[in-house]
Amino acid sequence: MTQAYTKAAKRRAKKAHTADLPELAQTPRREANGRKQRTDTDRDPSAAALDVRCRHAGRDATRANRRDMRAQWHGCEAGRAMASKSDSEDERRDLWDAIQHMRRTVTAHDRAIGAPSRHAVCMRLLTPTDEMSADASTPPADDRTDEDKERSATRALMILEGWLGYTDKAAATEAKRVILEDSMARDLTGFMSALRCISDGIKGKRMVWRGRG
Repeated sequence: MTQAYTKAAKRRAKKAHTADLPELAQTPRREANGRKQRTDTDRDPSAAALDVRCRHAGRDATRANRRDMRAQWHGCEAGRAMASKSDSEDERRDLWDAIQHMRRTVTAHDRAIGAPSRHAVCMRLLTPTDEMSADASTPPADDRTDEDKERSATRALMILEGWLGYTDKAAATEAKRVILEDSMARDLTGFMSALRCISDGIKGKRMVWRGRG
């Protein structure tokens, strides 16, 4: 009884003593390896860039929104404009292919005719890998003559223009401005109409008029 009483008395005395101490700040939880718990930015170096994409899209930087912002189309004005008007992931992929197709086609034609490089960063990203630093995924070197390259590039550009002919001229002009100059879309309806025309052409679908007139 004496021993039990002594232990209980000690516990009460300790409790009374600590009650008089000022409240201490809560110690942050640590990870299993003893390191301080990391923030989302510490865990994912790209988190800051994803936060910027969320801000551009007018969305909160939640985990779900960050995950959506990882899609490559959120990295340029054309991609963001397209994604803002389509909720279907399948359609987004198709229309992103259309955006990339226009960039590749126009870039190839510019090179073939010796035109100056376009200023938009999205166009510079299409520069092929130097043969000296090629890897297994790099396409083989193009050994066609300059004349063959120009004919092929011109034909591809004419086909693209033909697809764009299935929407009104203003929509086609808007698509070129947004996609090739990385400019903010002002006519989203026309822009999407042009993208869908290009997508139809890529898929070999029967072309239909998508203009507003």
